[in-house]
Amino acid sequence: MRAVATIVMVAVLVCPPVLAQTSLPNQSATSAKAPGLGERMAPLQSLVGPWVGHGWMLLPDGKRETFSSNEIITPRLSGAALLVEGQHRSASDNRIVHDAMAMIVWDSRQNGYRIRTQLASGMGGDFPLTVTPKGFAWSMASPAGQIDYVAEIVNNSWIERGTLTARDGKKLPFFEMTLRRQ
Repeated sequence: MRAVATIVMVAVLVCPPVLAQTSLPNQSATSAKAPGLGERMAPLQSLVGPWVGHGWMLLPDGKRETFSSNEIITPRLSGAALLVEGQHRSASDNRIVHDAMAMIVWDSRQNGYRIRTQLASGMGGDFPLTVTPKGFAWSMASPAGQIDYVAEIVNNSWIERGTLTARDGKKLPFFEMTLRRQ
């Protein structure tokens, strides 16, 4: 009976990876047609490293919270993804006011970049990301309207702004941070 249980356990552990590999497209055929993932991620390599700075954001109650920020961007998955870890602490009492993680990837099925976000609050999502000449931009829909983030990397500074465009068309800046590469 133990031999049967051992064989079943080995089959469960070994077969899913084997089955998953057989369902992937032929890698040599794919790589001959398109740039490798490392090449796709090259426009974002200027983000890699530790960043420190400050900023502000509007809280749900409308109050403005200033914060200090630490962001660390590391390549993952053999360069096919960038892991973004960010934490903002209140300038007044050092409590965490924003704790987030994201992964930026090239999605070959959608032929574009994606940012997959997760907040400590449990909220998160998967959104298209556009590489711009100076950085990147991404957007999401919210109950209050369209949220847009635009980041520029210039002279070892990362400047990112968030704007809410309400359903009536009014624009409300709600986030800004300026970081320096360490």
